[in-house]
Amino acid sequence: MLDNFLITGASGLIGSPLVVRLLNKANLIVGIDPVQKEHYQNYQHITHINEDINHIVSLLDKYKISKIVHVGAVSGPMLFNDQPNFIIENNLMFTMRLIEACRIYGKVNRFIFCSSISAYGKLDESNTTEEYRFAPENLYGATKASCDMLLKMYSHNYGLDIISLRLSTVYGPRRSTSCFINDIIHSALNNNKLKLPFKKDLCWPYIYVEDAVSCIEKCLFHHKDHSYDYNVSGPDFPSYNQILKEIGLYVDNLQVTFSNKNSFDERKLFSIQKIKNEIDWKPNYSIKDGIRDYFLNMN
Repeated sequence: MLDNFLITGASGLIGSPLVVRLLNKANLIVGIDPVQKEHYQNYQHITHINEDINHIVSLLDKYKISKIVHVGAVSGPMLFNDQPNFIIENNLMFTMRLIEACRIYGKVNRFIFCSSISAYGKLDESNTTEEYRFAPENLYGATKASCDMLLKMYSHNYGLDIISLRLSTVYGPRRSTSCFINDIIHSALNNNKLKLPFKKDLCWPYIYVEDAVSCIEKCLFHHKDHSYDYNVSGPDFPSYNQILKEIGLYVDNLQVTFSNKNSFDERKLFSIQKIKNEIDWKPNYSIKDGIRDYFLNMN
């Protein structure tokens, strides 16, 4: 018997392709997102819900939801810094209401939370495990760390089946918010110059969106024992010089210069060995493969 899924952020960078990927594996998908992009036969979209806990319980019961992917949130530290309460309401408070509604409803058999590498803050050690301490350096990271810890207690105290995925920086052609890969590509397409605030040898932990989606799918249907938390990243650790060279294979008008110093701390690559061992998932898109797929799927 197929499950009924609830996906928050269903029209976003990760949520939109996830909906498509799950269409043939679900009886019904209910998507929550202020913007509606999807129109499918077994898909129900909700642009706004009453966030009262009892109303969310009623929604879960109405659609007989059995699996949830919570990817919807303010999607990065670059957004809404002049509206901290908006970040807290969307990331922390809604997560609290949603998981409490799940506890009351009692019929959700898998809850996937898309956390972030930002929960760790200054990640200045290589190959760290999921035991690495949370020390977020911005409000976005603080909300992700708070949600992560909150959900861990719900898993431990109330027996809810929850998996937290701590994603590194996700890139892809549908990303609407700024990231340096997007900035480089769109500056070239618009014939603009771009000065990057770091040295060209700076390396960054990226994951291509299709790998993020495949990881979520793998976790949704994993039937063996599992841990609560997993680090998730791509298979390599590219420098921006390497990224620039890969993008240069597809555009001719790159006008990118680098700084002679880094304006922020280098972020090391954490270990993803735990999810490889326990969930049997590994990333497939190197930076070369991801950039190629990015250009193949640009609108």
